[in-house]
Amino acid sequence: MEERPIIKLEWSAMDKIMEGLGFLALVLLLALPIYYYPELPDRVPRHYDASGQVTAYGGKGMIWMMPIMGLITYTGLFFLNKVPHIFNYPTAITPENAEKQYRGATRMMRTLNLVIVFTFLFLTFSTIQTSLGLQEGLNEFFMGISIGLLTGVILIYLVWSIKTKGKQGRK
Repeated sequence: MEERPIIKLEWSAMDKIMEGLGFLALVLLLALPIYYYPELPDRVPRHYDASGQVTAYGGKGMIWMMPIMGLITYTGLFFLNKVPHIFNYPTAITPENAEKQYRGATRMMRTLNLVIVFTFLFLTFSTIQTSLGLQEGLNEFFMGISIGLLTGVILIYLVWSIKTKGKQGRK
C-alpha cells in the first residue's frame, strides 16, 4: 500500500467559524449544569423514547453524562481532525488529490463535531428544562432531525468525495 502524503492544512475562515461555534457550544454544554445544578430536583430524566417522552429517571448527577460525553467526543474529533491522512476515504488518495480530499474530509469531521456538540447541548438543556417542570420531554422531531443531520453530512461528503476524486487541491 502506498503511503499517503502528510499535509498541514491551513484553516479557512469557514473552518475557524465552525471551530469557534463548536467551542462555544462546548462551553455552554459544560456551563449549563454548573449553573442549574443547585436548582435541580434529586431525580432527572436519563432516558427518552423515540417520541421524546421520558422513560427513565436517574439521580441528579446524571445531568453530567451529556456534557462529559460531549467533551470527550469534541476533544477526540478535534485532535483526530489534525491527521486526515489516517482517515478512510471512498477514493484513492494520491499526491495530486490529497489536499482537496483531506480538506473535504476535515470539513466533514468539523461539521459532524458541530452537529454532535449541539445535539448534546440541546439534550442537556431539554433535560434541565424537563427536570424543572418547564417542558415535557424532548421535541417530537428531535430524533429525526438529529439522525437526518448526521446522515446528511456524511452522505453529502461521500458524494462530493467521489465526484472530486481525481481533482487537485488548490495551490
